[in-house]
Amino acid sequence: MFRLIKASNSVRSSPLKNQLKPAAKLISLRQAGTSATQRFSPPVQRLQRPRRSWGRIFLATTGVISLTGFALWYTIFPHHPYSSDVAKELRKALHAELDRPSSPVDYQLALKHYIQAIDLCDEEGLDILSDAYTGIQLKIGEMYERLGLPAEALLTYSSIASTYLAALTTPGRIDDKDRAHYIQKDLRVVVKCVELNGRDVKGCMMLLMTHFIVAQSEVRRRSIEADQLIHSEEAHIENDLSVTKDGRLKKCPEAWTPFRDELFNARDLYVALCLSSGNLSDAVRTKIATTEWMLHADCPPGEILLSQCNLGAIMYLQAEEFEVREFSGVKGGNEELRLEGKAGKERCLSLSQECYESVLSFAKNLPYELRRGDMAVEESIALSTYGLGVIKLHIGDFTSAKNLLRESRLRAKGAGFDDLVTEAERELKKLNQEEETHGGSLENKDRIEQLLQASEQGMGEVPIEMDIQLTKHSATATSATPTPAPAPTTSSK
Repeated sequence: MFRLIKASNSVRSSPLKNQLKPAAKLISLRQAGTSATQRFSPPVQRLQRPRRSWGRIFLATTGVISLTGFALWYTIFPHHPYSSDVAKELRKALHAELDRPSSPVDYQLALKHYIQAIDLCDEEGLDILSDAYTGIQLKIGEMYERLGLPAEALLTYSSIASTYLAALTTPGRIDDKDRAHYIQKDLRVVVKCVELNGRDVKGCMMLLMTHFIVAQSEVRRRSIEADQLIHSEEAHIENDLSVTKDGRLKKCPEAWTPFRDELFNARDLYVALCLSSGNLSDAVRTKIATTEWMLHADCPPGEILLSQCNLGAIMYLQAEEFEVREFSGVKGGNEELRLEGKAGKERCLSLSQECYESVLSFAKNLPYELRRGDMAVEESIALSTYGLGVIKLHIGDFTSAKNLLRESRLRAKGAGFDDLVTEAERELKKLNQEEETHGGSLENKDRIEQLLQASEQGMGEVPIEMDIQLTKHSATATSATPTPAPAPTTSSK
C-alpha cells in the first residue's frame, strides 16, 4: 500500500508532468481571453416589431370603403334634377338619336319623347328658367332643325329667349350672382334665332339690340370705366379709331365675363345686318364701339386686330357710298351733291386708311412670340396690307397699290390665308392687264374721271374693280379664321 502511494507521488513529480504544465497554462490563457472577449463585446440589438396603430388602420379602411361606395353610387345611381318619369322619356329620346346597326337614327321619335318630357316637367312645376328645363327645350329645337322644320325651331328658340328676357328685366327674379350665367345663355339663343330668321332684317336688328342692351347694362353695373365707354356709344359720341391707345385704356375683363364672346358676337351680327340693310352709319358706330370695348375687355390681340380690319372695310364701303353721290352730282350738274359726296368720300377713305395703319402699328409693337403664336395677328397684318393696297388702287396710286398687294400676297401665303392670296392675285392680274393696255405704265387718274369715262363709253364696269375684305367675329374667340367676302363694287351700284 505504501509503495503504491509512493509510486503515484512519483508519477506526479515525473518529467511528463513538467512537460504538460506549459500546455495546460496555454489552454487556460486561451479560455481566459475568450471569456474576456465575450465580456467586453457590445450587446446584439434585436429588431422589434412595431406596435400596431389600430386607429390608423381603422381610418385607412374607412376611407377606402367610403371612396369605393361613393364611386359605386356615382356610377350606378342617377343624379339629375328630373323625376323618374321625365328621366325615362329622356333616355328613350337619347336612344332614338343613337345611330346603331340594330336601330338607325329616328329624330321624329326623339322629338316625340322630348315633347312628352317637357309636358311632364310642366305638370311637375319645374322652373322654366332652370338649365334642366331649357336644356330639353333646346333639344326640341335641335330636333326640329334636323327634321328640316326651321319655323318650328325658331318658335322654340324664340320662346326661350322671351323667357330669359322677361326674367332679366324683372327685378328680383334672378339673383345678382346668377345674372351673368343667364345673360350668356340668352345671347346664345338670340344669335340662333337671328340665324334662322335672316330674312327679317329689321326684326332681327331690333331683337339683337334689345338683348345685348341688357348685357351692356350688366357690364355698366360692374365697372365705372365700362359705364363711361358704353355711355359714349349710346350718346353717339365719336371715338378714336386707333387701336394704339391700348396702353392708355384701363382694362377690366371681370366686368365682361362670362358672356364677353357672346356679346361681341351678337354686336358683330348686328353690324352685318346693318350692312345688308344699307345702314352704314350705324354699322360704323357700332363697330367702333365694339373694337374699343374689346380693348377694355382684354380680348386676345388677334381678335382686336381683326375687328379693326373689319372697321376699316366698313369705312371703305361708306366711302364708296359717298362716291356714288359725288358721281351723281357730277353727272347731274348738282354741285352741292358733288361737294357733299366728295367730302364724305375723302373722310371715309382717310378713316379707313387710319384703321389699317393702326393695325400695322399695333402689331409691330407686339412681342415676336405672341405674333407667331397667334395666327389671327398675322392674318390681320395681311388683311390690313391688302386693304391699304385697295385704297391706293382706288385713289389712283397704282405703284404703291401694286407693292402693297404683292406684300399682302406674301404675308397671306406665310399665314396660310389662301382666300386672301386668291384675292390679291386677282387684283394684281387686273393691274397687269391695265399696264399692258397702256403700254407698260399706268397713269394716276381720279376715280370720278374713270367712272365718267366708263359711263361715256357705255361700259358695264370700271376698268379696275375694288374689292375689300370683311370678316366676322367668332363666338369661340380664340381660333376663327377670317374668310374674305368681296363687297359691292361702285360699278354695281
